[in-house]
Amino acid sequence: MMWMQQVNTEEFLRVVGPALQRCGADELARQVNQRWTPNQLCQMLHDEAADVRKVACVVLGLVGDARSLRCLTRALRDADPHINQLAEHALWSVWFRLGSSEAQKHFRRGLAAMENDQHALAVSHFRQAQLAGPTFASAYHQCAIAHYMIDEYEPAIECCRQAVELMPGHFAAYSTMGHCFAHLGQFAEAADCYRRSLAINPRMEGIATALGRIERSLAKV
Repeated sequence: MMWMQQVNTEEFLRVVGPALQRCGADELARQVNQRWTPNQLCQMLHDEAADVRKVACVVLGLVGDARSLRCLTRALRDADPHINQLAEHALWSVWFRLGSSEAQKHFRRGLAAMENDQHALAVSHFRQAQLAGPTFASAYHQCAIAHYMIDEYEPAIECCRQAVELMPGHFAAYSTMGHCFAHLGQFAEAADCYRRSLAINPRMEGIATALGRIERSLAKV
């Protein structure tokens, strides 16, 4: 393959491995960006060596941007379950970084409120993040979670719908939407959301269990 002629994966591991131990994210990003393009980093997720794929996932989680989402989403279906986990963590990291600086300010306040179980306050901050960054999918999904935590399922569903409209690969938003439908007793809709989530990220055991439970219940009706 042409890209294998352009990327020395041994050099990649030799440079990035130690840098992951000693460098902060900014310094690592500088070193990586000097040597490899985002496309090359994504292509390394297809390398035959699992170690290369694992390190590429970690690096993309630290320095990746919107251009990395498609390849990381594909990596969720890697045969190696460890790479699935690393790709999932990387996606969360990239998702959280995508907002503008103004949106990020409100978003971080919302996350802090969530950590303190101030869910109504978190909703307010996430709404401000949405206004500052209308395409920031994580602001909608985290707002959905905050609504969910205070039993506001309909607003949570609407936030999830906005999140997946902005980012169709947002498996977590589909999962959250499924939980909301389940609490509302709309089990067919919940099952559909869980299936969509698992189609993107097939190794989520909790979601698979929830789907199986709902499917068994629906089969009895």
